[in-house]
Amino acid sequence: MNGLVLLFVLFHVSCDDDVPVENRNALNPEIFFESLSQVEAAVNASYNQFQIVYQRNGYVFPDAMSDEVVSSGDPNFAPFNRFEFNATLENIAQYWTACFNGVGACNFVIGNEERMRENTSLGNFTQGDIDNALGQAYFLRALYYYHLVKRFGGVPLKLDIATALEDTPRSTADQVYDQMIADLILATQLTLPKGTTEVGRVTKEAAYALLGKIYLHRERYAEAKQAFDNVTNHSLLPIENYRDNFSESGEHNDESMFEVGYNGEVGTEQERWAQTGIGTSEVTFHSQDYTGWANARPSSKVIAEFEDDDPRLNQAILIDGTNNYGPGEAFQFPCPGCVGGPVWYKFSQLYDNVDVSENSGVNVRIMRYADVILMQAEVELNLNNNQGAIDFLNQIRDRAEMPRYGTATMDARGYPVNTSEQIFNAIVHERFVELSGEQQRFDDLVRWNLDDQELSIFPDANFNNPDESLRLIRNYDPNVHRVMPLPQNELDSNTAIGEGDQNPGY
Repeated sequence: MNGLVLLFVLFHVSCDDDVPVENRNALNPEIFFESLSQVEAAVNASYNQFQIVYQRNGYVFPDAMSDEVVSSGDPNFAPFNRFEFNATLENIAQYWTACFNGVGACNFVIGNEERMRENTSLGNFTQGDIDNALGQAYFLRALYYYHLVKRFGGVPLKLDIATALEDTPRSTADQVYDQMIADLILATQLTLPKGTTEVGRVTKEAAYALLGKIYLHRERYAEAKQAFDNVTNHSLLPIENYRDNFSESGEHNDESMFEVGYNGEVGTEQERWAQTGIGTSEVTFHSQDYTGWANARPSSKVIAEFEDDDPRLNQAILIDGTNNYGPGEAFQFPCPGCVGGPVWYKFSQLYDNVDVSENSGVNVRIMRYADVILMQAEVELNLNNNQGAIDFLNQIRDRAEMPRYGTATMDARGYPVNTSEQIFNAIVHERFVELSGEQQRFDDLVRWNLDDQELSIFPDANFNNPDESLRLIRNYDPNVHRVMPLPQNELDSNTAIGEGDQNPGY
């Protein structure tokens, strides 16, 4: 049943020894929220489920469905790469459950605001501590719903703890987006600025960035611009430190806006692969999947998108034995145990180590400042400020030490920016290379209505073959595959959702 939060994780994260517990699986708020450590424990539980989401499925779904990845045939990737998935797949149910458990954890914090405020006279925390706790919970609830609405469309809106166990019908996608916006507006008012809160926690800047992103996706460009204008205290890393955006040693840098944290700790072998969060919530399989086993290889299409002199290519993808990797670029690819290139360098352990393993502690970067700048370019274009859009694009080009848009060099390369259409093409190109392998491309293509054009053929070596008979046709249907099916176990258990509520085509 959706919305059933695993409240026992609060005790796993942090808890005072003297807190009386009536039921380890059902936390009673009447005997909680009496100290700062308890408030923080409840908030920490709101983050926990993202570790489960990005242990695997959070990156598998959007990447495999994009044109950046070609699957090796691994059953976790192949159905999504080929658009052959259905409602009974276990990993779809895992993703749904983790997101709704996260929503439930956020609701536990939000729903106990009154109790927390009453207890400030008894505890060692302040009204400001409560504001920050609530701001984090509102942001995280919006982010969980962002992951749900992008993958499933309209989903049940679970907004309070009193009805957490009640069956809830689907809301429309518009209703879900409206709720996300309302949550994020509160988050911008309640969270603390970067540098004034613990590293890794939601900041005011991250809240404005996600709010701006949602406004952009809803084509509310003036509001998006206003939100992005409030994103301060961040900067692009110089190109010599670009790898810090994807490495374990470079986590929480000035370009990073929000990360899902991992540290590489695991439980038993059975727990490792269960994707339940027990024993494995501190590891992600991304490095092994994308680099060691190459279950999701970078496509020929994304490699070809990089300009020949773009230094970002060698920091994103390892192609063959001409590539060096690791600290000081001291090692020659392929790495020991790797299957050979091309493989993803991004988010692998190879920036800091000679090899990869299943137990990666590399944090997932949910949003970084480069994404914000590129979204600002898109916003300015849609507000008819063409020069403003070009200026934002050139911030990304300057960091990469690449020729600027609006120069003869870029005109000759096929990227003039004399018209709005040409500027849009430059934005598409720049997002493709800058954010490759970062779970952005599929949703970008859908937003731009380019998904049918770009996803209908496999992005392998034949993606641009002039002989159409040599192109491998994917099963992509924009009327079906922009979203995944609701999991079958939800249809079976939720009496408020029936087979007739399933997404079309499934």
